[in-house]
Order: sequence, then structure tokens, then C-alpha cells
Amino acid sequence: MSLPLFKTTFKKNWVLGLIFTLVLMMYSGVMISMFDPASIDNLMKMFELFPPEIMSMLGFAEAFTDMTGYLASWLYGLLMIGFPMVYSIMLGNKLIAKTVDNGSIACLLSTPDSRVKIALTKAIYAILSMIVILGIVFIFNITLSNAMFPGSLDIEAFTNLNITVLLVNITVMAITFFCSCLFSDTKYSIGFGAGIPLAFLLIKMLSGVSDKLDFLTKISIFGWYDPMKIASGEIAMTANIAYIVIAIVLFVAGIMIFKRKRLAV
Repeated sequence: MSLPLFKTTFKKNWVLGLIFTLVLMMYSGVMISMFDPASIDNLMKMFELFPPEIMSMLGFAEAFTDMTGYLASWLYGLLMIGFPMVYSIMLGNKLIAKTVDNGSIACLLSTPDSRVKIALTKAIYAILSMIVILGIVFIFNITLSNAMFPGSLDIEAFTNLNITVLLVNITVMAITFFCSCLFSDTKYSIGFGAGIPLAFLLIKMLSGVSDKLDFLTKISIFGWYDPMKIASGEIAMTANIAYIVIAIVLFVAGIMIFKRKRLAV
């Protein structure tokens, strides 16, 4: 890894990371403040007024009875996937494809750092930035939950939930990084880097519309992620391992592609 390049990458992208961190903290704070243990039954009765297919598609299919289930359904069902996905799409494109497209990659290639070192440094930044963003939100959620509703949050289950959601989002980051290394034109990098994760998300949402479409969960990376089961105490070990393997393969493949690709510099 190149420490000077890492610092430069941080200086160019820290504002983007800060914005998404603050947005996620804002939404988390609103969701936690809206929790009312006394009105959970009324909230679940309100859900019954909507078609079950729609609620399932939006991730609200299962009932919850505590703070952990509430956050898993309302916050970690879609928001903690959607917002980090947008961050991954924007950052992934900026790290490699944008520098190739605008010609600034020439400055990096003129340094003693090899292509592998350059791409590896940017991949490490992508991973660490996601860990920092979701780590800060995780600590914020625990702190605020315990301050407002002491003892209502199952820390162990909530930690497992955050580990899995982190691995999901690192996998999405790996997809966008791979596309950024594969394509030299930003329109293709963004097109595929955004299109593939969005396609997986749509497939996941469609799988909740009907039992006949349940098989779609097996072909979507988001289909392996079930926040309600994790919130109830289940550890998604198989899914976690799958996310780690996919992320490693895509990051390594992206670095190798960048090493070998022809660049007009």
C-alpha cells in the first residue's frame, strides 16, 4: 500500500464519506426516537392494512416485538443497504475509472508506485471507508438506543446484524470497484457499477411479492441477507462467508485487470 496515495485519496473523498455518515446518523436518530414500546401492537395492526406482498417487498413482512427487531425491519431492511450502495457507486467510480477517463491517472503512473500498488491502495481505502462509516453509525445507534430506551437493545444480536450489513455493503463496494477497474469510461463504470447492485436489489424485492418468486432470493446477494432472522439471534455464517469470498475475488480481479489493461496516457 502507498501511504502518500492513501492520504491523497482520503483528502479527495472524506467529504463524501462524511455526508453519508451524517445522513445515516440522521435517519437512525429519527427511527430510534420514533420507537415506542407501548405502541408496537398498534403499529403492527397498521401494517395489516397494507397488502402483505407490498410489505414483504419493502422488508416489513415479519412482526417485531422489541427495539432490535424494530431497527432490523425499519432501518436495516432497506436504508442501511440503499444509502451505502449509493456511496459505493459514487466512490467506486471515482477511485479508478474517473482518473482514467479524465487522464489524471497519468500522474499516478509517473510515480514509482506500480499499478498493483495504486489499485490496492484505493481498494483498501474503499473498504476502510465503508468500515468507518458503518462503524460510526453502529456506535451511534447503540449509544442513542441505550440513552433513550435503556436495556431495550439486544447488543449481541445487533452487533451480528451490523457485521452482516457491513459485509453486504463491502460486497457492493467490490462490485463497483471491479467495474471501475474494468471500464475506462465513467459512463460504463457507473452504468454497470450501479446497474448490477440495483438489479440484485430489485430481484430481492420481487422475491417478496409472491411465494412463487421466492427462489429469486438465492440469486441475489441481498436475498441471503435476512435482518429479522439475525435480530432474533441467528448468525448468518454462510452468508457472511459468501460475502467475504465474493468481495475478495472481485477486489483481486479488479486489481489484476487494472494491472494488465492498456491505458492511453
